[in-house]
Amino acid sequence: MYVITTPAGLIIKWAHLTGIIDIHFGSRFNLSSHTEGLCGICNDDPDDDLRMQNGTVITNMEDIELFIESWEFEKSFKVTTRRPARNCTEHDCGHCIELLNRRVFTPCHAKVSPQDFCEKIWINLNYECDALSAYVALCNKFDICIQWRTPDYCSLSCPAGKEYQPCVQPCEAHTCLNRWFYDHSSCLNLREDCVCKNGTVLHRPSTECIPEKKCVCTDIEDQPRAAGEIWNGGIDECSLYKCLENGSIVPIESDCHEEPSPICEREGEVVMGIVDKWTCCSEEICGCDMALCDATIPMCASSQKLVIGHSPLSCCPQYQCECDPVQCPDIPIPECREDQFMIQVQQGEPCCFSPLCVCEPCTEPIPLCTDGEFLTVDLNTTQFCCPQYYCVCDPNLCPTPLFNCAEDTKLVKENVSGQCCPIWHCEKDDVCVFQDGSVLNPGQSMIKYLEGDFCYTIECLEEKDNYTGYHTLSFTMVNCSKECDIHQVYIPSPSDYDCCGTCKNVSCKFSMENGASVIYEEGSTWNYNCTTYECVKTGAGAMILNYSMVCPPFNETECKMNEGLVKLYNEGCCKICKREERICQRAIIKTIIRKQDCISRSSVNVASCDGKCPSATIYNINIESHLRFCKCCRENGVRNLTVPLYCSGNGTEIMYTLQEPIDCTCQWH
Repeated sequence: MYVITTPAGLIIKWAHLTGIIDIHFGSRFNLSSHTEGLCGICNDDPDDDLRMQNGTVITNMEDIELFIESWEFEKSFKVTTRRPARNCTEHDCGHCIELLNRRVFTPCHAKVSPQDFCEKIWINLNYECDALSAYVALCNKFDICIQWRTPDYCSLSCPAGKEYQPCVQPCEAHTCLNRWFYDHSSCLNLREDCVCKNGTVLHRPSTECIPEKKCVCTDIEDQPRAAGEIWNGGIDECSLYKCLENGSIVPIESDCHEEPSPICEREGEVVMGIVDKWTCCSEEICGCDMALCDATIPMCASSQKLVIGHSPLSCCPQYQCECDPVQCPDIPIPECREDQFMIQVQQGEPCCFSPLCVCEPCTEPIPLCTDGEFLTVDLNTTQFCCPQYYCVCDPNLCPTPLFNCAEDTKLVKENVSGQCCPIWHCEKDDVCVFQDGSVLNPGQSMIKYLEGDFCYTIECLEEKDNYTGYHTLSFTMVNCSKECDIHQVYIPSPSDYDCCGTCKNVSCKFSMENGASVIYEEGSTWNYNCTTYECVKTGAGAMILNYSMVCPPFNETECKMNEGLVKLYNEGCCKICKREERICQRAIIKTIIRKQDCISRSSVNVASCDGKCPSATIYNINIESHLRFCKCCRENGVRNLTVPLYCSGNGTEIMYTLQEPIDCTCQWH
């Protein structure tokens, strides 16, 4: 921090690290003192603070740049334009207040209101770190320490040897000059600053931090020296000095020892005497004597440059010409095709090369054409490195066949796949010759030959018989009689051109569902699965006729509802409803017993007689009238049955006795 105190008592503090300028009115400051410039006129009247050097007062904030330029010195730096002030009424201060409402700034809100700060102090949203620095500087005036910077947010970089501290109190830096009487509390307020690291101080009021032990002495070149340190302080000649504990600097003599002369083995080296600038002692070293070196320098071409090198075996410079690509003319790089690659071809100069597109070696050889073919090239590929060659067939170029065929043979041309010229040879006619001299053409319709019950099929194949030279005959024999079923007879074909005759039914073959078969003679009838079948005789042979059995209508549901029984008849194909007559027998009936106001608590099983008994009428010739008689289903003995009854009138229970039959029979009425 730099502190400036004016004669009028105005104190100006500039924190060059953050750029904050703090103006204080000292105890000796007089408002009537004449002040002017960027800080304005200190007369408690803000209306004339923007007075230019010529006395004109700026009233429009858009002209603030004119005010700044009027107080510029001739060699001042370029002015950074400042935007007009903003307020929260005309502009949105939400982002400004949001920044200051963070928890880290909360301790300062009571002293410096975020609303007032954002309202009265100009904030450029593009430089929020500078705005926050200004807010923290106001907090520091109240001795409130805000540790708000992080390595990732608004960090500050310090020079080498210094470190950043968010809350520094001393105004005067700790230096070598004030280290004995340094006052840590010489400043009233805190500030952000870069300070020397622990164990180091400023050498002088400068930016270099050094260990305190180097504050003992300062040489003529203003370099710090520690007690006991020895250095060469001579300007034109070697002079050694030493720093004493009391800060004095005294000259000292060199402590030199005689060393043996070195042996110089490299070319051009000789023994030379020098003075060591650190010890001020004379010593001998091997140095290069250029007079002993070959001074011939080669002449380089225009595209070359002279390069000076050195060898480990010689101290003399070695001159050679090397290529200098900068001296070569710029040649455009051609665009090579896919089947090309680029090479560099030497130009007239030995170091200059030009790019050239050359062809890759062709991998596919030029084809060798056979008889009847000629070589040609694909015109669409002539621009490539390896054009496509192929052989084209021209039958006119094929040699003439030289054959004399026998009388029963003919000259035949055979085309071979993948070969231009055909193959010629003598062969017999493309036919089949049978024993009797019959001729068949290959693939022609077949001719049949009959012999008894056996049929021989003769077929002319496409293959040839190497023995006869004709096409091969194929013989197939069929036993026509074996083709008929057990209920059929074989009828030979009346035509000589049909291989076999037909099979005629002489009886009927009936197949059942289980896979078994039954043979029925003509005129037979039979039933199967409620269908009637009949084997009848027709002109084409025996045939099976069938017709379904017709049953009267039957309602099985109605039969069962009337307590009838479903019976089958007509070999189980039709149904009929039979009503079964029940004979007289003892039956059990469930009933509720009631006697006046008394009733059984549940149903009681009481036996009774039920069923049919015989009845009839018989004509009596003596009386010339019918005699009628019938029997009734009656009890055959009874027994007592006692049942408890509950009486609702008085709430008592009584025992009631009734009679039920022991057995039932049909008895005369």
